[in-house]
Amino acid sequence: MIEMLVNMMSKRMVHHKVIMQKELSIIQYGLQAMIETLLIFCTMIIFSIFMGRFLEALAWVGTVFLIRSLRGGRHAGTFLQCYFISVGTFVFCMIAIHFFQHQFILYRIIWGAALLLLVCSLVSLGTRSGQENAQKIGTLINCLLLLAYGFLIFLQNTNPILLASLLGLTVSQLSNVWKREPNPEYCPN
Repeated sequence: MIEMLVNMMSKRMVHHKVIMQKELSIIQYGLQAMIETLLIFCTMIIFSIFMGRFLEALAWVGTVFLIRSLRGGRHAGTFLQCYFISVGTFVFCMIAIHFFQHQFILYRIIWGAALLLLVCSLVSLGTRSGQENAQKIGTLINCLLLLAYGFLIFLQNTNPILLASLLGLTVSQLSNVWKREPNPEYCPN
């Protein structure tokens, strides 16, 4: 359905000379990626509004977007898989935040998991040749975020927004540890 809509829109752009024929495949790829990402994001925001967790959702999505943009991660095979994995993980994290927002031990467990996953992803980066600058910046941001989370948890500053961001970082790290090559037919991120 999305692909059909993108094809129709891009062909109309060529017909009205908004883009050239040689740019068609690039425009189609970009439009499809934008629409699919927007669908996932809108679903998450609507769910978070119903749960009364809008700020937590922004912290989670912002952290995941930042880390996945810079460091990459595992890609799903199709849009539907991506949609259900992304939204399902988000819903699970929002429910966890709702029930465990003030449990100090949970923060330490998640912080430890994020630290362990960072070490695992750094080891996997060491085995790949030619680490790109964006990945180096992503690694630096990961380390700084973990340092900041560790400091805040040490000060016993726990709130749902911190937990949401920490869960987002952990999910991003998990995606990076289990990274695989993207499907050439589907790769919007």
